[in-house]
Amino acid sequence: MLKTTAISSAKKTAGCAVTYRAGSSEKFGTCPASCELNPSGRGCGKGQIDFDYLDAVLDAKPRRGFSFTYSHFDPLFWAHKLRAGKTVINYSADSLASAYAVISNNVAPVVTVVKDSFWKNGKHALVDRDDMPTPPVKIVRCPAEFNDAVSCSTCGNPEKGPLCARLDRDFIIGFTAHGASKKKAATDDPGGCYAAGGNVALHWNATANQQQSETDGDRLRAFVKTLPPGSVIRHHVAGDIGLDKGAKNHG
Repeated sequence: MLKTTAISSAKKTAGCAVTYRAGSSEKFGTCPASCELNPSGRGCGKGQIDFDYLDAVLDAKPRRGFSFTYSHFDPLFWAHKLRAGKTVINYSADSLASAYAVISNNVAPVVTVVKDSFWKNGKHALVDRDDMPTPPVKIVRCPAEFNDAVSCSTCGNPEKGPLCARLDRDFIIGFTAHGASKKKAATDDPGGCYAAGGNVALHWNATANQQQSETDGDRLRAFVKTLPPGSVIRHHVAGDIGLDKGAKNHG
């Protein structure tokens, strides 16, 4: 199930086109069940990717615009499809060690969630630990967390676009744990998904319970065609690239 919004009014995504993705009657239905932020125990198996939807996401970049999203699925299943000129998919790593392993091997762009206490100067930090090889890698904090003038649509610059929409970057983007379950994020306890509560959850629940006749891929393809050149789109603010096992329209 896919919910689309041409112009978001949420603070962080203001001015962007956004989508929400959910399973049929189960909001975590397109997410990996193994994700440490997923408290439900439900979702997709390790390699259960909706490849038609994945291809639609990759192609859903507005002309002269920017397009990005995140996935908790192992990049082994999708990173080989990343290309310049397509949507940038960021691997959402469960830990700094996992994030470091992916970026140091040039597998995919990486983001991760950290605790409030992680930031030393409020803006960035370095990964430099005994269990990680040298040299250290920079972790850049999401600018919208410390600058009220920045949103996903104004992040970065007009030439390169938002930080999360940059394919060949050499730094990890860090998001401070937030939302109703933020105390569980960046810990060994399951849970911590920011989308499980608040306004995002309202949109996510509505997505799971909506009626839809076309596949998520076809719905996305049609939606992106309506966006004007130069648009910024953030795909599935909530949800992931997994196969909705409850859907009747896999195609």
